[in-house]
Amino acid sequence: MKEPVQKKEIILQNELSFANAIGAAVFEKPRVSFWMVFIPILFLYFIWRMQRFKKDRMKFNEEFMITRRLAMNVAAETLAGEVRPDMDEMARNSGLPDPLQKPYVSWVKALVDYYLDLLTAEGDNFESLVRAAYGNRAGYLLTIDRLSTVEKEFYSALKPHLEATEGAADIIAVIESQSKLLRRELAEQIYR
Repeated sequence: MKEPVQKKEIILQNELSFANAIGAAVFEKPRVSFWMVFIPILFLYFIWRMQRFKKDRMKFNEEFMITRRLAMNVAAETLAGEVRPDMDEMARNSGLPDPLQKPYVSWVKALVDYYLDLLTAEGDNFESLVRAAYGNRAGYLLTIDRLSTVEKEFYSALKPHLEATEGAADIIAVIESQSKLLRRELAEQIYR
């Protein structure tokens, strides 16, 4: 049986793997070209693009994990017997625009509930925690569908605030579709 701190790390590691998979879909990795052999300056450009790609992926992972780490900390504090913070107040103090606060709170609450389910389950790895927490594929699918729904509601509320950012809507669409796909694949893998 794993301690809550160990379970927390197992869950966050799974979330980071999830972030990496989403990032792989969002960012196009530079490819080596045949012409780089003949024109060395192209290889230098490739190296620059690869470094930028790695930097952008790391930044994406960091930002993707911010809300998940926050929700995990709330879940761990709740499990330790501390009072769950007032999520609405936390959203008001976050600096988020008013239209984003309610969907953000819904998303964080769904993540906290998900993490609490996993933290209170018995298991030595992510798959065993999920099986213990949800019992069967249908129970887990209901939970991940709820997560997908509240994330999509948050992203829908966010889109108007990103209209000036070129490509933001496309990136959000990729994140939404890949999240749903990857979660379904994970459920299939866990409940074979």
